[in-house]
Amino acid sequence: MLQNKLPNSIKKRTLVLVMSVFAFTSILLGIVGVIAANHEVEELFDARLAQQARLLLHLTNDDINAGKDAPTFVYPSVISDFEQYDVSEAGHTYESKVHFSIWRNGKVVVASDSLSIKPEVDDGNGFGYADNGAFEWRTFELKARLNGGENSRIVVAERSDVRDEMVTEIVLNSVLPELIGWPLIAIFVWMAVGVGLEPLKQLTSRINRIEPSKLRPVSVDNVPKELVPVQQSINSLLASIDDLMAREKRWIADAAHELRTPLAVLNLHAQNAESAVTYEERKKALEQMRYGVERSTRIVAQLLSYARVESQLLRTDYSALDVLKLTRRVVADLYPMVFQKNITIEIDESQDGLTLPIEESHLEIILQNLISNAVKFTPEQGFININWQLEDNFVILSFKDTGQGIEESELERLTERFYRGSDQSGAGLGLSIVATIANHYHAKLLFYSNKPSGLGVQIRFPRQ
Repeated sequence: MLQNKLPNSIKKRTLVLVMSVFAFTSILLGIVGVIAANHEVEELFDARLAQQARLLLHLTNDDINAGKDAPTFVYPSVISDFEQYDVSEAGHTYESKVHFSIWRNGKVVVASDSLSIKPEVDDGNGFGYADNGAFEWRTFELKARLNGGENSRIVVAERSDVRDEMVTEIVLNSVLPELIGWPLIAIFVWMAVGVGLEPLKQLTSRINRIEPSKLRPVSVDNVPKELVPVQQSINSLLASIDDLMAREKRWIADAAHELRTPLAVLNLHAQNAESAVTYEERKKALEQMRYGVERSTRIVAQLLSYARVESQLLRTDYSALDVLKLTRRVVADLYPMVFQKNITIEIDESQDGLTLPIEESHLEIILQNLISNAVKFTPEQGFININWQLEDNFVILSFKDTGQGIEESELERLTERFYRGSDQSGAGLGLSIVATIANHYHAKLLFYSNKPSGLGVQIRFPRQ
């Protein structure tokens, strides 16, 4: 929700967030500062009141006439009275905001002014409050008995608003410069964020220079550690795209190469059929055309299958698949081909329930290619054995047939694309597709001669 309300620009968003945090922190510190300053000012002023009261008590002696009816005022009660005094005797504007009085036997004998300030508590020492009708005063009262037996009482007071003014001044002096500096801080933060985002601008500039026909890794000098994963991900993506484009180009070239010959042959047979004089010549040419169409169909089907497999080999997470269950289904799908040649297919059922983490379509393509190859090269009434077994941490698929076999020298070339050996009827892509899928799953594909005849195939899939 908050993301939608922030600016789309990273620079502006960072500035807003930083300044918001700064403002929140400043306000919080200001509140804490007010509380702390108020407490310290109260402590300081209370200490001063107590000190003044004790000093006055110490200075009080018998020279003060307790019998006088009128008290002595040592300071004018209003600031305007300063005019009748010499400049050297003039005081401060705060003099009207502080007060002290000395009492003897319940009478005021000396006072700072004529204000009548009497603490709320009249029979105890210590701090208190008083109200003379105009202002609230913070008071400190100290009582003592003098040597002459007289009761002496010292009252020192200070207007509460003086303290509030002091707190306000302290807070303003500390917060006001900070508030004035906020625009400068915002400018400096904006500049700092711009410098911090410079590597991102460089990365963007390098990406914009990439040509679709020539993908190269993105390289930026002094990449911050936060951008290293981004750069690595982009380079990995570019490498994958480059590899995919290379495979597509290779596939197109291979498809054009492989289809050129059968299409040329089809064209030749079509011309022969047109120019045929007898029925037998035309029939033979049409049979050759049908054979060419079937071969072209197989080539196109395997090319499309190969392209589909390569495009699907991007996933790495697969659920466990019941391999025997899928094997039975593939054999059932191919049974018409098997039945036509009267070939027996035996599936070892001893490992029923065995599972393997693999894409279902990938294993289906492997089984279809291996079974169709075995059926194609196995003579009538032949035998094909399919076996699944678990060995240590490997799931092993084994194929054996009683076909015509293959020379030892050709075993290593069976997975080459478009390699057909002595047989020219296929496209030469079936076993190449099987090898591609096996490599994706880090499986090991082995071919061996199944003496005295036939070919053996084994694929060792790691279970993890």
